[in-house]
Amino acid sequence: MRNLIRNATIRTLTATLSLVLFAGCEEEKPAAQAPAAAATPSAAPTPTPTPTEEPAPAKPARPEKIDQTLTDERRAAIESKYPDAKGFLSAAEVEGKLQKNKALKDEKTARAAFDKLVKGKWILFSGNAVNLTAQGFDMGIVYTPLIPGDTIGISKQWFPVTLSAVEGYKEDAFKVGDVSVVLVKYTGAGKASPGYELVATGAWK
Repeated sequence: MRNLIRNATIRTLTATLSLVLFAGCEEEKPAAQAPAAAATPSAAPTPTPTPTEEPAPAKPARPEKIDQTLTDERRAAIESKYPDAKGFLSAAEVEGKLQKNKALKDEKTARAAFDKLVKGKWILFSGNAVNLTAQGFDMGIVYTPLIPGDTIGISKQWFPVTLSAVEGYKEDAFKVGDVSVVLVKYTGAGKASPGYELVATGAWK
């Protein structure tokens, strides 16, 4: 009987100890953490629109072929736009006068004759522009006629006239040998200034 009581007491103590240990384990468990709130992406700043610049209007291309004929209509249009040049000479007509002068054998005498005819006057040059620089270019004056049978033109003798301060001329817009039509005031000694490149200024149509 005493053994039964002792065994029952031991079982009771064992059960009580188990409950105490279980309760302690439950208290030591960490509380479940609440899930972290999802990060809300911040709204991207609205870009400030940049003003768009209007493209500059394209300049009309220089014609590949230029008719060099001085017609009455063209003369009237030029003199209307540049009244100071009214009654201007053309290089072609001056060349014709020089070529009839049999005394012109070299550039020196030809230049002197040209200056006598043209100095202080407006003259229209049309032909190939050479010796291009930022300031201007040269145009030629032929003072001897073409010898019959010369198909190359080596019999022609000429001298250059340097044109400067020419409105409408820009070195990077021209190539050596380009046809140019220029109204310019001849000042003498192979120099002419100021002037107008008539194709570029729209006066040669």
